[in-house]
Amino acid sequence: MNIRYNNLIGASIPLILLGGMLLGAIKQPENEKVLEKTYAESMEFEHDEAEIDSLEETGILSAMEEIVEEEPAYNEYSDFAIANVTNYVNVRTAPNTDSEVVGKMYDDSVAQILSVVGTGEEEWFQVISGNVEGYIKSEFFIYGEEAAKVIDDYVTRYAVVKADRLNVREEPDITASRIGYKDFGEKAKLLEYGEEWSKILYAEDKEGYVASEYIIIEEHFTYAKSIEEEQKELEAQRLLQQRALEAEGESPENTTIRVTPPPTDFANVSELRTAIVNYAMQYLGNRYISGGQSLEKGTDCSGFTCYTYAVFGYSLSRTPQGQWSSNGRNVTVEEAQPGDIVCYASNGSRCSHVGLYIGNGQIIHSANSRKGVIISDIYYDNTFIGIKNVID
Repeated sequence: MNIRYNNLIGASIPLILLGGMLLGAIKQPENEKVLEKTYAESMEFEHDEAEIDSLEETGILSAMEEIVEEEPAYNEYSDFAIANVTNYVNVRTAPNTDSEVVGKMYDDSVAQILSVVGTGEEEWFQVISGNVEGYIKSEFFIYGEEAAKVIDDYVTRYAVVKADRLNVREEPDITASRIGYKDFGEKAKLLEYGEEWSKILYAEDKEGYVASEYIIIEEHFTYAKSIEEEQKELEAQRLLQQRALEAEGESPENTTIRVTPPPTDFANVSELRTAIVNYAMQYLGNRYISGGQSLEKGTDCSGFTCYTYAVFGYSLSRTPQGQWSSNGRNVTVEEAQPGDIVCYASNGSRCSHVGLYIGNGQIIHSANSRKGVIISDIYYDNTFIGIKNVID
């Protein structure tokens, strides 16, 4: 048996010297970081079975492994922040009120904390939220453990129109007056879902009803808006208001459902599962962004699974706890198949992290802001709680 060790300082080191270094490190806890680096960098040396057995007998190898493998459980929302303001707070280019305003974070919108500047009353967070990055005083946020406790309350549900054109009515009745319409792919905040009719926020000050059979439900976080995005949104609101002035005969309802096909046709469920995993693997190495809304630009763990599945026509909850409690059925590790969702709980019984099972005891997941999208062993930490099958 041969085991490869990395080259340490570019040259081979006698095994007895490596053992001495390790014993010294074990006696001195303050050297554990040095030991971890030494072991990680030493993984390319070749030694025969007798030498490895010698390490195991002295307990050096097990001590090395314990130090290297120990890593505190990562809380999915440890760097997550939720705006807690009356209306909105400005996002600025620098941590002071004299700097340029690049966007606005409205109440209940979410962000990832990139860094902290200052202390006390002058503490500022550097954040990224949607397409906006800048500085906001920390006093305007719920963050840390408090944010992790309430994050499920800050997911917004949207009705997405799947018909070519769908009328929005004053009351949940086909004979009720129309207040406007939504075209294919347009979305509106869902206020209340019903089997026949669903209530939506049509415009800023108008609520209405749409036929539930012609919509699908998506879950998203709310993000900061750049100055340009806010201007576009105001223009869109103006156009929605104009639609209310159009006669129903001029803009008739067209409830022909337009279905977006999956990337390929699948002969069986196994092919579908393989396609889901292959699609997810394209994003290996991408960045992690708390609350991120894009596989391409970056997202968090539950966003990674949610948006991957959305490509294949599945609507999953946007939070880890939602996916654990509301999506699919529980399966054992022995029953796990590629594409299943693996769940973890670092805070008691609540699910705080998820990944996509890719087979052979491994997952692909948006791990954290330090690592991004990586592949890990299914038991990469001790917070594993179960697996959900959402396909069959």
